[in-house]
Parts: sequence; C-alpha cells; structure tokens
Amino acid sequence: ITTLVAILLLIAQVISLVYLPFDGVELLLKIFLSSFCVMIILNELEWSGILRSSPLLWNWLPRGYMYAFIGLVSVEENNLKPSSGALNTLPIDYTAAVFIETASWMMFVMGILYISLSLCCCQLIQTKMRENYKERVAERKKIFEDGLTSLEFRQNDPTMT
Repeated sequence: ITTLVAILLLIAQVISLVYLPFDGVELLLKIFLSSFCVMIILNELEWSGILRSSPLLWNWLPRGYMYAFIGLVSVEENNLKPSSGALNTLPIDYTAAVFIETASWMMFVMGILYISLSLCCCQLIQTKMRENYKERVAERKKIFEDGLTSLEFRQNDPTMT
C-alpha cells in the first residue's frame, strides 16, 4: 500500500508542476519530494541493498516519522488558499488540487501507521515471521535436494500418515 501511495505522491508532484504556480524554491522542493518518493518505492519493494541496510529506513519508527514528514511537506508545499474563501477562485483545476492534497495526506497517514505499528512492536512479529519463512524454505529445499522419500520428510509431514 505504501508503494502505491508513494507512486500517487510522485504523480501528484508531476501534476503540481503542470497545474500549480511555483517559484525556484518550490521547484526544488518538488524535485526533492519526487526523489524521496522514488526512494520510498525502492525501500518498500526492497530492491536496493543500500536502503535495506539503512537503520533510518529499516526501523519502522524513523521510517514512519520520515513518511509523515514527507506527506506534511507535500501538503504545505502544494497548499493553495483561495483569495475570497470560494473554491472557484483557485487559480488551478480543483480536481488536480484535490488529488495532490489527497496523495499528500495519504503519505502522512502511512507515516502515522508505521509509527503506530512500531510502538505496538509489530516489526518484531514481522521479523520473526520472515525468519520462520526463510527456515521453512531452506528446509524444503534440503528435502527437495535429498529426495522426496526422505525419512525425515515423511516423519515431519502431517499429510503423510
């Protein structure tokens, strides 16, 4: 889900380049936010070894703070206030503004979710489940390499009674 939200936020940054007025500093913020979105996508898909070994991105608590911060920066950076309080006075297409705001708030919510799950020790549960899965895969590979008629396999498999 976080990967999808990061993709939506990346799209929102591109849309904001087209539909929103911006100056040099805002352009730099859009570039930084876009690069953070790419980094989030790579981190969530576990495609980059550099990102996987980073304690900032591996631990869910700092990851949640970073995601929430990116979402809030995107909300503030793309925040347009109508001059007279009416939505029809916005200088852009309202649909684009809603999409940008929604994607930004979704990233903030994902950050809060990571923080909450970290405080509930859910990362420990996930780590144990992954270790258990790796052990079971290694065991099955060994069984497959030794042959399916292995005595150990027949004794431990509940389907072979």
